[in-house]
Amino acid sequence: MGELQFQPDLLDEVAHRLDLRAPNRKAIESVVLRTSEHYDVQGKTEPFECIVDVATGVGKTYVMAGLMEYLAGAEAPARNYLLLTPGRTIRDKSIRNFTPGNPKSLRPLLRSNPVVITADDFNTQAARTAMDDPAQTKLYIFTVQALTSSTGEGRATHEPQENLGMSFFDYLAGLDDLVILADEHHCYRGPAFSRTIRDLKPELVVGMTATPVKADESIVAYRYPLAAAIADKLVKTPVMVGRRDDRSDVETKLLDGVNLLRYKAQAADAYCDESDRPRVNPVMLVIARSIEEAEEFQAVLDSTTFDGGAWKGKTLLVHSKLTGADKEQALADLEAVEAPDSPVRIIISVGMLKEGWDVKNVYVIASMRASVSEVMTEQTLGRGMRLPFGKYTNIEILDTLEVLAHEKYSDLLAKRKVLNQAFIDYGTYAEIRKLADGRSVVRQQITEADVDLISLPGREEDTRDDLVGTRIQSNSELSGSFLSNEGTLPASPDGPARVVDVETRTQQAEDAAKKTSQMHYYDPLPDREPIHIPDLVSVPLPAVVSLSDIDDLAPFARLGRTLTTDFSDELRRTKIVAEHDGRNVVVTTEATTDRLAAALPLDIPLEASRTALVKRVMSVKGVQNRPLELGAAQLIVKKVIDAMGDQAQETLSAFGDRCGQRLATEVTRRLRDVSRAQVSYEDEVKLVALSKTREARKAQTAGHADGSFDKALAFNGWSKNLYSHAWFDSAPEFKVANAIDAGRDVVVWARLLINDVPITWTSEGQRYNPDFVVIEQKDGERYGWLVEVKADKDMTSAEVVAKRRAARKWARTANSAQEVDATWSYLLVGEQEIEDALGSWEHLKGFGQ
Repeated sequence: MGELQFQPDLLDEVAHRLDLRAPNRKAIESVVLRTSEHYDVQGKTEPFECIVDVATGVGKTYVMAGLMEYLAGAEAPARNYLLLTPGRTIRDKSIRNFTPGNPKSLRPLLRSNPVVITADDFNTQAARTAMDDPAQTKLYIFTVQALTSSTGEGRATHEPQENLGMSFFDYLAGLDDLVILADEHHCYRGPAFSRTIRDLKPELVVGMTATPVKADESIVAYRYPLAAAIADKLVKTPVMVGRRDDRSDVETKLLDGVNLLRYKAQAADAYCDESDRPRVNPVMLVIARSIEEAEEFQAVLDSTTFDGGAWKGKTLLVHSKLTGADKEQALADLEAVEAPDSPVRIIISVGMLKEGWDVKNVYVIASMRASVSEVMTEQTLGRGMRLPFGKYTNIEILDTLEVLAHEKYSDLLAKRKVLNQAFIDYGTYAEIRKLADGRSVVRQQITEADVDLISLPGREEDTRDDLVGTRIQSNSELSGSFLSNEGTLPASPDGPARVVDVETRTQQAEDAAKKTSQMHYYDPLPDREPIHIPDLVSVPLPAVVSLSDIDDLAPFARLGRTLTTDFSDELRRTKIVAEHDGRNVVVTTEATTDRLAAALPLDIPLEASRTALVKRVMSVKGVQNRPLELGAAQLIVKKVIDAMGDQAQETLSAFGDRCGQRLATEVTRRLRDVSRAQVSYEDEVKLVALSKTREARKAQTAGHADGSFDKALAFNGWSKNLYSHAWFDSAPEFKVANAIDAGRDVVVWARLLINDVPITWTSEGQRYNPDFVVIEQKDGERYGWLVEVKADKDMTSAEVVAKRRAARKWARTANSAQEVDATWSYLLVGEQEIEDALGSWEHLKGFGQ
């Protein structure tokens, strides 16, 4: 048996760069482990196929992008990826996700730099150039219909292409590193798809879906169910809302929905203004069972008599029978629903929104005449589960999705058990297990819990009118997290879902809107010593880079190994054979096992190639022509050539220019990662008092000593804070504030906001603001501190290191000015250092960087 091939460091780097959520990283790891088990350990040769089942809204596009980044960055990289979609709507969305310039594009995060090739351009010369480059990552995005048949939509891909010498389908089938990413995998299971997979002979097939069919259970490599996503606060919490009375007319149901929508919009506006975010406009999705019914709903909403005409002109009707210009306009309006200037507040759908629509600002789903059993499915819920702000706001009404049910409130309670049974409540993942003989094997683990997605507090049979909240109930103590692989699904103190009557929920929404929109103003306390901060005027300078700043040469070793792999096939002779078949001359090609070097005199000395590569490195923009830079360039080139091994001379002889280009690109990337901010300061320095009035809509709390952190609260009770209240973005920041306030020598401190102390950290003039300013008095001397709090995973990132360097330069400059009466320092602290300090400011200063 072989050995597993898994690069955890590479996956860590990809996860950090793409900021992958924990379940998405685990999904990629599970696929990689299962694939290596299939090929490397079991020695199988047939294509490996698996499914990633992640709840809608968790981010399957990031899973696909992360998987591509991992496989393209591996020591034996895969360069060809085929993303299949069940229709043109999802195909076009996928193209936008990987196209530079689109607001939702992931392209700036991708180091693999994939060239996107589609049905519109696969037979162009530009596509052919990319396809011929073995070093270029290609992402082919096609509908499944374009490949499963040689007729209709698939005719073009099955016809011979002059520039390929074969059909595009046959070209794909001839690739030895083809990876297929099958989006919405459940939509096209069947003989035609299976035949297509067999004919394409891919290396790997990964199906992406939130609703796999039962027949595919055996190939699910990773599952992250909706219950876990809700409990981990990666999607909204659904709240089922029903009426207590028997009123079920259209006007009443729609009025219930728009009232909730109005209060959610008020809360969202206040939150966006407070946090300096672009406006998010909550919308309602109305589900109709027919076009006639949908038109009826739209007529009511557009009338001047309904709710005083407040929703006239704010509806969008979308259904499958729209054609021509009407369809295109509806799809364009649907795509623009997230835009702050979109007039749409209510979307009425008949049947077009099952997949491929992933806007994040749906806050209310109104089922109207549909049964709750039809609405409470993962696909329908998925239209509203995504988080518009990327994470929970801790404002309850903005973290929930209200589902207005057709049934009465009492009927919803009675159906709760049946509805819960429709949702999967277990997850699966792959893990590495060490055997007694030292071998590593992959084992599939199942994580189960008796979790009710729609649950009640207390006893199940208790349905008193005041039961509004809920909590997950489990047969076992849910002490661990699904993400930590400790065998249980996570529990949330507030529970993942609720059943509530419309009157109660509307009142809650109104109260939340009032509470959120109440602005509080804070001025510096008159009995606190003022804080004076040096005002330094920065002057950005042109960036000067140095190859010596690159302290990690491992990427260049990987590049050397990659170059020999990418170009090895091109060093083989191809024989052209012409034969008669009776009527025509048939020309075919036949690959030989001889290497091209055996036929052609490729004998450029290795030292000559080495010199050429060094010159190429020295020509990178910004690198100065100095002896120290030349020495650093020689070390980089040596790392590349050593990694190429015995094939170095042969490969560089044949492909020296292309290897040089790849090396220059890698050097440019590494210099960009480690480049320093080049900033100087004007000579005039003055002290400016921190006296700005703070504004916040956050709810106020009387103290802070109990250590309970809530992002939505403004904490009072400080003994040394310049202001009466302070609020924080994270629990570590809150802990640091408590430590500072208790500091023995601390005179006064403040939580810094935007533009309080802007420090320029790039030559382009980018600025950032530290988290705290602290003034100490010790032995008659004054000391000033700028304090920055970071997550441990970010402490060594290039950006944090560059900001720290710039902040220290700010402090040195301030200390050089005669006008400054305190010695200034910069303190960077991570989560572990904060925990180790145990609330001591004195210890924290010693631990920090």
